Amino acid sequence: MYNRNRYTIDNTIFKIAIYIRLSREDGDDLESESVTNQRSLLIGYLKAQGLVAVDIYVDDGYTGTNFERPEFKRMLQDIENGKINMVITKDLSRLGRDHVMTGYYVETFFPENDVRYIAVNDDIDTFFETSGSDMMPFKLSMNDMYAKDISKKVRSNLLQMKKDGKFCGSSAPYGYMRDPNNKHQLVPDPETAPVVKRIFDLYVAGYGSSQIAEILTREELPTPIMYKYSGSKLSKFDHPEIWKHTSVSNIIKNRVYIGDLIQHRFQKVSYKVKKRKSLPESEWCIKENAHEALVDKKTFEIAQSIKDSSNTYNPERRNVEYVLSDLVYCKDCGARMSISYDKKRDRITMNCNNYRKFSKYDICFSHYINYTKLENTIYDKLSTMANKYIEDKEEFENIIKNEYVDPKVEKLKKIDELSHTIEDLKRKQDSLYDDKFNNIISVETYQRLFNATEEDIKTANNKLKVLQNEISSIEEDSSCYVEYLDIIKNFLDMKNPTKEIMNRLIDKIYVTKDKKLEIHYRIKKSEVLV
Repeated sequence: MYNRNRYTIDNTIFKIAIYIRLSREDGDDLESESVTNQRSLLIGYLKAQGLVAVDIYVDDGYTGTNFERPEFKRMLQDIENGKINMVITKDLSRLGRDHVMTGYYVETFFPENDVRYIAVNDDIDTFFETSGSDMMPFKLSMNDMYAKDISKKVRSNLLQMKKDGKFCGSSAPYGYMRDPNNKHQLVPDPETAPVVKRIFDLYVAGYGSSQIAEILTREELPTPIMYKYSGSKLSKFDHPEIWKHTSVSNIIKNRVYIGDLIQHRFQKVSYKVKKRKSLPESEWCIKENAHEALVDKKTFEIAQSIKDSSNTYNPERRNVEYVLSDLVYCKDCGARMSISYDKKRDRITMNCNNYRKFSKYDICFSHYINYTKLENTIYDKLSTMANKYIEDKEEFENIIKNEYVDPKVEKLKKIDELSHTIEDLKRKQDSLYDDKFNNIISVETYQRLFNATEEDIKTANNKLKVLQNEISSIEEDSSCYVEYLDIIKNFLDMKNPTKEIMNRLIDKIYVTKDKKLEIHYRIKKSEVLV
């Protein structure tokens, strides 16, 4: 047990944060590790010392290997803002179960921010040599092994449930809901199941995905996005009330609507990261007739045959390479402009996607532009740039020198100076230690001067990192610029510039309502070429 005076160190006033974490990974310890029990233990511990916490941070339902926890991140922000300088948890595992990341916070982040850390049950106190401190590396490793083992068991259980035809997704597919009496069983949703049936009926009747999307939007039927998300989460979506043709298309090709449950198509790369990899179809968990079908198999098969035939429609036009097709955007709404064929006038045109799909809702304007004329205009501008490069080659060499070479040389000089400064400061620290050892200076003076020097070293290292990052950026930019000039130089010799070449030269082309062009080139200094 700690004495009260151990909380008064160099007249430091500790601003204490209680951190609590609970996860299903705790298994049999779920009750003992409950939020209530953790809070009671820690508040009681502080009360016995005559101390009070500034704030309490609680992450309920977050695994120890995940450090993207909202309350944990809030606590880190409060530490950086100076609100907190002491963190207390029930034990080390509450902070985290990943030994690398947990070790980083305990051994690097907390010390760098002058934060004291206490794990009560593990007898860890980073301000003192406690018995638990010596065991901390072992505890970190054990917590990590525990998390790995739990993750393996959870994955194994989930896999078996998927093989058994039990639904294990985070949210039910559109048209379904979880059975109130069995969360692993899908049942038709009374509100959205009729919408799914209507989509298939319309598609089989000859309506395309875009046409169906317009009909559903006009009838104000709930979109999959609106049904899945709510409240503030919808703010990240543009027009969540509008049906997209992709949403319709995804529903049409989903076997879940004939009662089949297909799971385990993806798998996490590691128990420590969220990134997932696609699995081969041979490893999928497929359970036929797992739940009530919304669409009969005959209707579904007809829909798939229509979809397959539509994907191969007009192969002559599909084989044409429109080199600007991925580069043209609407200036007003930011949507991509799509290519279409004007059969009446026998010409290729481009129009705003939002206008094309949702013109009835006054979302945007057509931004109509003749594709051939657009292509010719872009080629003319690039040809002008190429000719300018040939005529004024010396100008561009000067740009490379002034913008890239000279700044890099200057920064390299500063790096060299900082490196020498750091070495001098480290030698100064060695000299201070010798002076203390020989009783030339007191321990207090040594500590004060050592800390001041350490702060100077930290500042110099931070400046060094900034300069190194700036040099990397200069090298990357200069490499891109030289490559860009090389492509431009050879542009005039290209009879038919490829899509790849155009994408390397141009970032985006914006078309205004009155057909004016705004061209954004890939290279920052490209404006000198225009």
